[in-house]
Amino acid sequence: MKTAIIVGGQLRLDDDTLTLSINLLKDAFPDADLYLSVWKEDWNTRRELVESWGAPRWHGAVDVIDEYEIDYHPYDDNPAMRNTWNWQKKLKFDNTERHIHQTKQILNHNRMMKKYGHRYDVIVRARYDSIISPTESFEYYAKLCYNKRSVMSFMNFGTTEGKRKMFNNYRDHDNSGHTYMVYDGGIIIHHADVWDPDLVDSLHNKKELLAAEFGWYQVLLENKKVKYRCYDGSSTITRCVKKSDMRIIKEMML
Repeated sequence: MKTAIIVGGQLRLDDDTLTLSINLLKDAFPDADLYLSVWKEDWNTRRELVESWGAPRWHGAVDVIDEYEIDYHPYDDNPAMRNTWNWQKKLKFDNTERHIHQTKQILNHNRMMKKYGHRYDVIVRARYDSIISPTESFEYYAKLCYNKRSVMSFMNFGTTEGKRKMFNNYRDHDNSGHTYMVYDGGIIIHHADVWDPDLVDSLHNKKELLAAEFGWYQVLLENKKVKYRCYDGSSTITRCVKKSDMRIIKEMML
């Protein structure tokens, strides 16, 4: 089984925090190859940092990307696409700049999958602004993903109280048939052949590619016979990590 980690997004965090997140990924998937997609603006200002992570551009593992121009709004231009509370909330509380930007993460992943995905069996999609547990056995999930040809994501939900969810997960569930979402706490693991680059291009060209969790559902699960497992815990957006938990994570990685 060959595994690739594909990381994308904006380099919004400080150098030490970003490096910690990358090191956690490499530690969790020690046999995986690391691929980074970086906006040109970030590359121009933080190239030395990116190269320090061990995915040198001259080996083809860093893709420097001109930021896309998105000429449609994923929610407003597709108001009837989903009849769910979460979808209607996006329409009601507009955040145009952020919402348009949320389709770019899927377009970036598609670009990287076209270029590198055919070499691998399992893909770990990660974000620069997220962090994973230093104690979870993520390789187990990668193997399960491969054997079951499935899609997995990890997300700290607010419904499990009194648990140290940054370090372990406590349940898995699949509400995607009702929510039309692949929950995204920073890490999504999918079998490589689940990804269809032509589907992503077609949706984008028709201005029907949805954003964030809805878009991931659209390209990974919709109209596909693929098992989805969503785990409560073990990965979250970095800004949501408690200071006490962050101290423990840093100490464990020394």
